[in-house]
Amino acid sequence: MIVLDIVTPTRKLVEGVQATSVKLPTVKGQAEVLPGHTEMVTLLETGQLSFVNDGKERKFAVSYGFAEVRKDKVIVLAETAEEAREINVERAKTAQQKAQTALQGTLTDEQYRKNQLKLQRALIRQQVAH
Repeated sequence: MIVLDIVTPTRKLVEGVQATSVKLPTVKGQAEVLPGHTEMVTLLETGQLSFVNDGKERKFAVSYGFAEVRKDKVIVLAETAEEAREINVERAKTAQQKAQTALQGTLTDEQYRKNQLKLQRALIRQQVAH
């Protein structure tokens, strides 16, 4: 078993949960952590984090952060994280529309990047919620 913690700057979403596997959205692609996994620290990107606990899969939308794997323990430090059941799909759709509208206008490079990230996060949140 793997002991899992998921923490954001504002709260602990998961603490000490026993999981049989953990899937992480790393900057190099999806990584699956199983018991006995090699120790590592990895950067996370916006995506879906999931784990299996008591035969049930729990899904989270996360954006940016780090994950540390060490001796059958995974610690996720994410900028934001929401469990699928917490996601307000209508709010995510509204955020998607706002970002898409903004991207059609004239933007600085920084504004373009920010709106691309907002769009990506809104799409991931909708995907995780379903």
